[in-house]
Amino acid sequence: MKLISRIILYPLCLYVAIWCWGGFRSGYENMQLDRYGLEADEQKEKPVSIESGEGGVSGEAFDIDEVNRMLTNKPPAEVEQKKRINKTEKQPDNGQTNQVKITDLQKENSGMMVNFAGMLAALIIIALLVARDVSNLAGERVGGNYLTKSIKSRKADMYEEAEAIWTDGAYVEAIDSFRDYLKTFPGEYHAHKRIAEIYENDLGSFRAAAMEYEEMLEMDIPQARWGWVAIHLCNLYSGKLGDADRAFALLQRVADECGDTSPALKARDRLAKIYAG
Repeated sequence: MKLISRIILYPLCLYVAIWCWGGFRSGYENMQLDRYGLEADEQKEKPVSIESGEGGVSGEAFDIDEVNRMLTNKPPAEVEQKKRINKTEKQPDNGQTNQVKITDLQKENSGMMVNFAGMLAALIIIALLVARDVSNLAGERVGGNYLTKSIKSRKADMYEEAEAIWTDGAYVEAIDSFRDYLKTFPGEYHAHKRIAEIYENDLGSFRAAAMEYEEMLEMDIPQARWGWVAIHLCNLYSGKLGDADRAFALLQRVADECGDTSPALKARDRLAKIYAG
């Protein structure tokens, strides 16, 4: 997943989760308040329970209108008629109010569920994004370490195999094995050096060794290492190959191009002796 996608999705999902949580919490609080109001209204409609005093019946329930009639000494017929009128007038209002409150509670419950579902979905998406990024990061590290270790192991195995062939005295086969190594891992200085040494020391093929050293001088290697390869090639040209002019030209390059390195100092000292005669 691209970085720009992560930058957009993480804050967006977090914002949705927080917003839905706020809606869920607000709906829950409102639902509790409405439920408390509805229970209070229902409590008002219950008959009044009057406990008798001494000698009375404890816990006997009386209708509030009956109590009023007894207190006011009005005729039962008049009280009953007034009671029916009051019930007829008040019942529709109370019923309608309760019905509206129940409907509001249902709507708030529905809204709460929507907010809760939105919050849950946002959190799940965040968890999936985090899990994906963590797994990708871990996979890249493990895979990278495994690949690096695998390459190093393969290089070591191939190099040791070529050295084992050389130990057995099969010099040409050893050179071929080092060539195969260079095909797989080109630019390896030590493999070129071993080929040149086998040509020079084991096979006595000085021209082939010189060509291998010349190829090493074309490699991108440190200046001091380049200077020592050139010095060795100078010795090969001036000695066993009898090519003094090429040896002198290469010695001059080492003195001019290798700065204050050890091979450059050695080349300058040798040039001074040559000039001194």
